[in-house]
Amino acid sequence: MNTKKHTVKTILALLTILAVSLCSTVYTKASGETEPAGDGTGTEATAAPTDKPEPTEAPTGTPTPTDTPAPSYRAAITTDRAAGQCNYTLKGVDPEQTTSVTLQVSRKDNKTVALSRPITLNETNCVNKTLSGSFSLSDVKNTYAEYTVAFLTGTSTVSAGVCDFSIHTKNIKLTVTGNKETSTRTVTMTSTEPTGGVIAPGAGNQVSIYAWANGTKESAAKLIGAATNVSGSSLAWTINTSLGGVNYGIWNTKLMLTSKTNKALNMKLAQATYEVNPIFSSLTTTKTKDLEKKKSFGVYLKGLKNPYAIKKVQFYIFNAKGSKVATVTGKSKNSTGTRYYAAISLKKLNYKLEKYTVKAVFTDINNSIKTLDAVATADERVQKGTLSVTKKKKAKCTYKLSNAYIPGNIKKVKFVIFKGSKKIDSFKAKGKSGKYTYTMKNKRTGRFKIRAYGYTSWGTKILLGTESYKLGKKDMGKNGWYYEKYNGKKYKFYYKNNEKQTDLTKILKLKESSSSHTNNFYIEINRAACVENIYMYNEETDKYDIPVRTCTVSVGSDTSTVAGSGGLNTKSYYTPIGTYSICSNGQSVKYTVKPMYEPDGKILYARWATHIVGNVYFHAIAVGSDSHYSLPASTYNRLGTPASAGCIRMTVADAKWIYDYASTGTKVKIVKGNSSKPGPLGKNKTIKSNVNYDPTDPAVPLSRKKADYKAKRISGYMTKKGVKVGY
Repeated sequence: MNTKKHTVKTILALLTILAVSLCSTVYTKASGETEPAGDGTGTEATAAPTDKPEPTEAPTGTPTPTDTPAPSYRAAITTDRAAGQCNYTLKGVDPEQTTSVTLQVSRKDNKTVALSRPITLNETNCVNKTLSGSFSLSDVKNTYAEYTVAFLTGTSTVSAGVCDFSIHTKNIKLTVTGNKETSTRTVTMTSTEPTGGVIAPGAGNQVSIYAWANGTKESAAKLIGAATNVSGSSLAWTINTSLGGVNYGIWNTKLMLTSKTNKALNMKLAQATYEVNPIFSSLTTTKTKDLEKKKSFGVYLKGLKNPYAIKKVQFYIFNAKGSKVATVTGKSKNSTGTRYYAAISLKKLNYKLEKYTVKAVFTDINNSIKTLDAVATADERVQKGTLSVTKKKKAKCTYKLSNAYIPGNIKKVKFVIFKGSKKIDSFKAKGKSGKYTYTMKNKRTGRFKIRAYGYTSWGTKILLGTESYKLGKKDMGKNGWYYEKYNGKKYKFYYKNNEKQTDLTKILKLKESSSSHTNNFYIEINRAACVENIYMYNEETDKYDIPVRTCTVSVGSDTSTVAGSGGLNTKSYYTPIGTYSICSNGQSVKYTVKPMYEPDGKILYARWATHIVGNVYFHAIAVGSDSHYSLPASTYNRLGTPASAGCIRMTVADAKWIYDYASTGTKVKIVKGNSSKPGPLGKNKTIKSNVNYDPTDPAVPLSRKKADYKAKRISGYMTKKGVKVGY
């Protein structure tokens, strides 16, 4: 072996090992040494190859050199979020030993490789064994995320750290302020990003505001806040909600991120809600005296405010069943348009008296119709009152209705009394301060029921109260015979249930006059009052002081005569003053029908005529023919006033009573009299007629009288048994 050659080879091998050892020492991180990390977003890592280098074969007879040390790498990155760029360094590379490395960028969340870039080392990118370079957001296809960065060198992987290309949505908050009744709102974006940081990497970023109605698709969102460059920690927009739409209710709004340089960027950063709705202070109904007179009630809507101007306000009226029965337009009551009023007439509600519900509905300038979230009630129900019966002395009772109410006011109240199912009396109550009363004498004993009916101004009859009561004999006051004075004289009266009786025919059990029976009467005619009073002889006092019956009559229309006694026959309408007797000529002259010769020559027919003196008779109103249906109503209605040709004109019922009960020779006295003092039994009420017969005539069928009474052609009538109805 050539010793010299062997020595040279050994020296060269040792020099190679020494050079490798020195290079490794330069790029190996000292114990405890820390490399700087750029702007705070850089990272650095060190790695060595996993495989050991193949050993160098030593010459025979020479010592074996030690193994070649593996290279040591250190990688670091810094993220420039504003520029959307990640800068990296890889230290410890030797272009003479490693000609290329591979940059590998992977998604941190799912490990997907986003970028794999082979890098050829050269004097430009690798200086002093340090590889420098960068990649941008566009290199990872503008996908906003966090990325892990590493270098592949042969069989080694050197981790450089994390590059933050994510959007920091967690640091963004969106708020909307403003009142729901206004269309102007303030939308504010606030950021908690550290000073100098950015919420989204890359240049040219902008944010915009969009809105869409709750319940609709988000894809329908419309721009309501213009795109604004992202800067600082807060941005604000003053928006008009109508730009998004004019619906009422809850709206969604979102903050959208876009970029001038990255058209693909369109990301929702934050979301908030706001409300668009009217407000009002109250919806009420009201009643006043004036409204009651007009048969109406009022509706008030106060404090109305709306995001969009009001075009019209209407009030919907619903009945108790929930059906809409009326719509009334409200009138603005102030210049600001916050108060509206309408009067709702009962006529518009068809006078249905029930409880109503009122809703307020408005139409805005966008022709949107909105029903306010409130209802008012209008109680238009009838309020039945309290009906009471108070017994008083002398058969009197006071009937009182109180606390009754009919919407639109009560026009009148009528009390109706029943005995069993039979109506026996009715009368109009007197109203004062909401109370209706009537006091009357009762004529009967027994159990009764009284009903109070209210009448509306539109003609409806409504039952307002019912009460039952009982009257016994002790409640009725006077019953039987009583001596009492009238006009300075004492008379013997008969009372039944505290009511002075004006016809004692049945009470005295009188019999009709005949040749075998005489009734001892005295008849006096008060010419001024047109009243005939019939008295019976009283054996107790030896006087004619028992008033048996009173009749309303007509006397002659003349108050004086110059014809003398003979003038009573042919030339006068005069009823003579004096004392006479029934059939004073000594003959019993009575006629069921008597032709009467009037001073003007006319011949009339008088029923139930009883002679007094001369040509003067008691008789029913004379008619032009011998018929029960030839009596002019105008003639009949003059009864109770001076209207005859001198005779004592009477109803058929009264004339027949004189004919039946007054005996021949009965004293008849005709006096001038006094109209204000008709007699002890008063003056009977007369019937008002619009028919051609006498309603007291028993010859006229009762069915006809009832029909005419019901039709209000007569104000009363008399039955065949002498019962008076209506008078």
